[in-house]
Amino acid sequence: MTQEKFTKQELRQRVVYSMLLPGVRLARVFGMSLKELRSWLDAAYFQELRAQGLTQREIAEVLGVSERTTVSLSRHLREAFLRPEVAHNLPLRIEFMLGAEAMGEGRLGQVLPEVAPAAIRAALDELIAQGRLKEVRGRTVKYAPASPVRRLARDSWMDRIGALNSFADNLSNAVYGRFFRAEPRAFARTLTFRGDKVLFDDLARFYEEVVLPGLRSLHVTNDDGDAVEAAQVSLCWAPYDYMNDLEES
Repeated sequence: MTQEKFTKQELRQRVVYSMLLPGVRLARVFGMSLKELRSWLDAAYFQELRAQGLTQREIAEVLGVSERTTVSLSRHLREAFLRPEVAHNLPLRIEFMLGAEAMGEGRLGQVLPEVAPAAIRAALDELIAQGRLKEVRGRTVKYAPASPVRRLARDSWMDRIGALNSFADNLSNAVYGRFFRAEPRAFARTLTFRGDKVLFDDLARFYEEVVLPGLRSLHVTNDDGDAVEAAQVSLCWAPYDYMNDLEES
């Protein structure tokens, strides 16, 4: 089969466009105006650049706006949006990092310079109390996930937002690896099929009884208890074309 010829720029545009569509579909369901949607796109782009360590001036250059605008975006995110999410998701962020490499409290402070040491200590204590981390004894105490496979299904809406962010991050990694790096370790498949009325109960049971134990059996560590190479697997299912005629009630 002959492959379509895209310029590098066109391919980038098409992929970004495709990744934007899920958010646009939700905006349509919620009746969000284009102006409001654009404002959140600005904020999300600012947040991503800030997370990469860019200064306000550098962010302004990338976004093509004034530094005054970036200051406004920063204040809006910090005061009205990000503060509760960052505070809530710090344990989740640390847990994810420790899944890639066991680290001590001091090392965590080095890789999270923007987080106060007391906040890191509190997050570690919370994770240990919940049975999600274990201590790895050595010259210094390191921390590692208590289970080789992290399950991010929890009940509060902030927990679900954190899990959604994790899922979206993994999707972005897979898309970039497959489209722009020919990365054989980036994998994605979508299957559409029909079943009887208990289809979704069967899918949940298949995940619990087959998929999860299978993934746990793949986990390998070296002599220090660190994962040899970290991987993230995301699964989702839903009724086909679920949102096509959906409107927010």
